Amino acid sequence: MIETKPANNIVFLVHYFPPINSSGAKRVEAMAKYFVQAGRTVTVVTTRKSAADGAFTELFPTGVNVLELDWLGRVGKSVAGNNAYEPMYTGKPSIKRRIKGLVMRWFGQLPDPRLPFAFGFLSPFLDPAARRALRSASIIVGSCPPWPMLLAALFAHWRFRKPIVLDYRDHFGDCHEMPGSKRAKFVERYVDKALAIRADALVTISEPMAKYYSQYNQNVTVIMNGYDSDALAEAKRSCGWRPREEGHSLVVRYFGIISPGRVPRNFLLALFKTQQGGRCDVGAVRFEFYGNCAVLENALRENYPSLLPMFVFHPAVPYKQALQLMVSSDYLIFSETSSKDSLSAQGILTTKLFEYIGSGRPIIADIDPTTLAGSTILAAGNHHFVSDRTEDFEHLLLGEEFWKPASPIVSSFGMTLSRALQAQQYLHVLDSHCKGS
Repeated sequence: MIETKPANNIVFLVHYFPPINSSGAKRVEAMAKYFVQAGRTVTVVTTRKSAADGAFTELFPTGVNVLELDWLGRVGKSVAGNNAYEPMYTGKPSIKRRIKGLVMRWFGQLPDPRLPFAFGFLSPFLDPAARRALRSASIIVGSCPPWPMLLAALFAHWRFRKPIVLDYRDHFGDCHEMPGSKRAKFVERYVDKALAIRADALVTISEPMAKYYSQYNQNVTVIMNGYDSDALAEAKRSCGWRPREEGHSLVVRYFGIISPGRVPRNFLLALFKTQQGGRCDVGAVRFEFYGNCAVLENALRENYPSLLPMFVFHPAVPYKQALQLMVSSDYLIFSETSSKDSLSAQGILTTKLFEYIGSGRPIIADIDPTTLAGSTILAAGNHHFVSDRTEDFEHLLLGEEFWKPASPIVSSFGMTLSRALQAQQYLHVLDSHCKGS
């Protein structure tokens, strides 16, 4: 039996991380912060970014050593430059985006622009600071997506002989939301398996994902996404919810990307029917969407143009501002792909879902209540509303209770979803697979 020691020196390999504003960055950012608070030394080795990766609005977590590497493994600083971030779902994609879409349609996720970052860990030019961090590491964690972070962890394992944990925030193989030909999907599954079986342990964000990856590696643990209780507490102190005053619109907000599978179609149809019946004035409720929501805006123009005056579309806002807007909303809208056809589609529980629950505001979810996301929202309190039936949303909109939203409530179950508690579980996993250093 191999003796294990506490993982006192943890190294993360990750792309999504500050300074970019991305929901995908919050998992490792929060874990790194809470690991430091638990007395561990944490180094995050991440890609050197430009504004093409996202808006530079976020700060590095306090106490975390951050190394940004270029494609040769040299340390440098992220520089915004002249590039602009272009989301996947946009009404008028640039030539670059169209070419990228065509490549992904045929080759899937395999030709990723972060591949050179992974090969940098084999490079003789790897920065001395990165080499020192990896040599002194107790354990290395590679976080996916994108998949080259998993490859980087494997290369670091080969070069520095350290145990590795692969962290899956989304599927790599069989990801339901990513394009790719049948041949590309086959190769992705093969590469995913080759990576997973060589890891000391895997961490996934849900039971369906754990079930999928257990076919490759028996050491799989579920550490769900959660909400940063420190950040939400600060948001509530600075901008808490107040009951709606007479004559003011009810404010319903959504945060994040609207992909074709995330359009709240049942809710929109119910809202349209209610409006056409003269039972919902344009000024009675205001829907605010923050993020890349061009798909929804186009759907409204094509199908429900009379609803457009009720909707306001904003670009994504910095994380702290987003939390302030969440906690001050009357309602929060949630809509996700709810197919049960694959473990991938069943198993995605986004960071936003947990932040919604942690905000204490009532959630209106256009999703099958029997899905993992739907059942999680229902378990978080009876002040949330979950359905995939248009008539249920009509009933909701016509009820008096809708116009009197509940005061902030975070149930006992909701409290268990904080990142602080998830970090404790994560440290237990890292400790149990750490051989010390």
